[in-house]
Amino acid sequence: MSEVVNVILDFSPEVQTILDEQNVNLYEELQRELPSIRLEAQTDFETHQGSRDAVTVIAVAATLVSSLTPIILRILNMITPPDRAQTWIVEEVETRHADGSTTVHRKRVLSRSEQHPYQQADQPKGAEVMPPKEGKDTRK
Repeated sequence: MSEVVNVILDFSPEVQTILDEQNVNLYEELQRELPSIRLEAQTDFETHQGSRDAVTVIAVAATLVSSLTPIILRILNMITPPDRAQTWIVEEVETRHADGSTTVHRKRVLSRSEQHPYQQADQPKGAEVMPPKEGKDTRK
């Protein structure tokens, strides 16, 4: 069996908001896609001193770490409302402890978003509705 590594997901406020609005637990969705992953509560050692909050850590075979990003992006794209143009970004940072022990992968999930007020809800993503032109064009 391959080495097991820990993955911590950091969600930006925009990502957390869309997950909450759509009532989606990304950890459960990942576990449906990759049944071999384990979810554990552990202390996040990168938090500020004195605030060692417990975070959900994904324990996964090292060979599957790279497959998490496309799954995360696909899930976020599926739950994004059609009136929003979103570009989801996953930044990855790998940490190896000085003693060579457990590798921690941190995936920061961010959004570059733009609200499209003229797009209608029943149109596919990427389709644009142009706002009505004001006044007449007098050029010939």
